[in-house]
Amino acid sequence: MKLFFRLPFMLGLLIFYAFGWHSIASVGKTAFAFEIDADKVLWNHLSYRAKSIFGKVTTDIYLSASQAEAAADFLIPVPGGGAVPTSRATVFSIKINSNIKPLLGYKEFLTTQSWIDSNGAAALQRIRQRLGKEKWQKSYRYTDTGVFRLKKMPKDSREANLPLENWTKARESFYPYDPASPGCSTVLEPSGLFLVASVIKQWKPDTPLNLCVFNKKQLHQVKVSVDGPRRLKVKYIEKSGTNQTRRDTVIDAIQVSFEPRCLAQNNEEPEEFSFLGLKGDFDIYVDPDSGLPVQVSGRIATIGKIDIRLQKVAFAQDLR
Repeated sequence: MKLFFRLPFMLGLLIFYAFGWHSIASVGKTAFAFEIDADKVLWNHLSYRAKSIFGKVTTDIYLSASQAEAAADFLIPVPGGGAVPTSRATVFSIKINSNIKPLLGYKEFLTTQSWIDSNGAAALQRIRQRLGKEKWQKSYRYTDTGVFRLKKMPKDSREANLPLENWTKARESFYPYDPASPGCSTVLEPSGLFLVASVIKQWKPDTPLNLCVFNKKQLHQVKVSVDGPRRLKVKYIEKSGTNQTRRDTVIDAIQVSFEPRCLAQNNEEPEEFSFLGLKGDFDIYVDPDSGLPVQVSGRIATIGKIDIRLQKVAFAQDLR
């Protein structure tokens, strides 16, 4: 698939605007549509680091785009059809590599790649892969009525030492949406929240937004609140082409808070929302001038509370 970094189009992100967290059920599918200029997403690579006495975290996030025809080669088929189609010629791809090294317990390396439609930020597909003591790959293909998942694993210790394409244990699952879920005509996946944070300064909502996000097995209503300013020390390298600049200063950051609430069905046990290895609620701090997410704060089960800070950013050349 040929990837390119030119994003000269409007990303129509349908944000469902609710008047308070607990009143969203009464709002239903009534919503205001926000269009976000993708030219404001200036980065194509973000590198983060965090370190505490309880462990270390390294995260790299890559943003690219491809023609819909090329992206279609990577989208898995859904038995019976019904997969969410691409609606425009361009598809976003977000790849996240996370390396978690707790002081106690096992190291964890997670890779996630997501394909997102450039119209409405609708999730098309998400692939998660875990390496370490437990190995697996989980591919999620989004449909109008739920999410189809294909899980691949090595069947034994011999296959565990072989490449992914040689794993033979597979299982298919389908996770339906609750038809009564309020305001969920567009479903995002977790990586899309980085796009939301990157362009939040364009509309700075006074009332919390409510987004529908499918995590691992269940749909979540994610309340997004904007607060600030928050005085924050930043220290990272800016890379644009062959030029590198070190930025070391204090900024008045925008605090974007994410509070997920699981929409579990039929007395299911609610799953805990996960984002970059963080569990539950988390915050993204954004530079109001550049729109860069300079810090992600939350809780990792094996480490505790942690601040994951931006160390390096690469800018898309034709967006600068």
